Amino acid sequence: MDTTHIAYTAEDLISHKLQRAGLLVAKPKFDQESADLLVFMRIEDGAKFCRVQCKGRSLINSTSSNVAVPRNYVAGAFILLLFIDDGYEKETNLFCFFSEDIKKKWKLKTFKNSEKDYYRLSFSRPTFKDFKKQGNLIEHAFNVDKIEQIKEVIKKADIKKEFKKVFDLLKKQNELIDLQRKKYELEGLIKDIEHTEEVRNMLEDEIKILEEHYKDLENQIQIKEP
Repeated sequence: MDTTHIAYTAEDLISHKLQRAGLLVAKPKFDQESADLLVFMRIEDGAKFCRVQCKGRSLINSTSSNVAVPRNYVAGAFILLLFIDDGYEKETNLFCFFSEDIKKKWKLKTFKNSEKDYYRLSFSRPTFKDFKKQGNLIEHAFNVDKIEQIKEVIKKADIKKEFKKVFDLLKKQNELIDLQRKKYELEGLIKDIEHTEEVRNMLEDEIKILEEHYKDLENQIQIKEP
């Protein structure tokens, strides 16, 4: 299922909500999963910030869904904001999860290669906003209290570690760009080779035709000789 539309909707909604709360929102060009948005309280030299990952899920045509986040993203000033579209436009189902929420309440899936480890949150349409039912997300609803918690996360952020995470993301982005460039170069070489092979096959066919024509003429000459 294509989730592009709801992903953009979620990011726009989350940006709007954060800015309405008086926070400054920046959209990094490298656009990596662990930092869809950078959120500041003010802009100045050495300003602290938090990394926000935006998620959007639809329950309009399904009864359940889930969200996963790599384990190595969940550290420091990391926040995940989840928008759930259940078709009721009068309600904005936006939920806020801090690093500790994810570590304590989401299910952790581990692998031999720890870089593949991830946390997963599953939820369903009948339960996600019903406080009487197990598995509801009511305590994580985005509200004034969550905004104050976000501000506290920013205030307590270790700026050196957060910048290191951002620079690591930039480094990965550059690596991806280099890999993409190499991919295009290899694809170009493959096309050149394929074209060369096509030309070679055409020339071989032409040579065969000429050889056959030569044999025919040779035979004709031999027949005419007394």
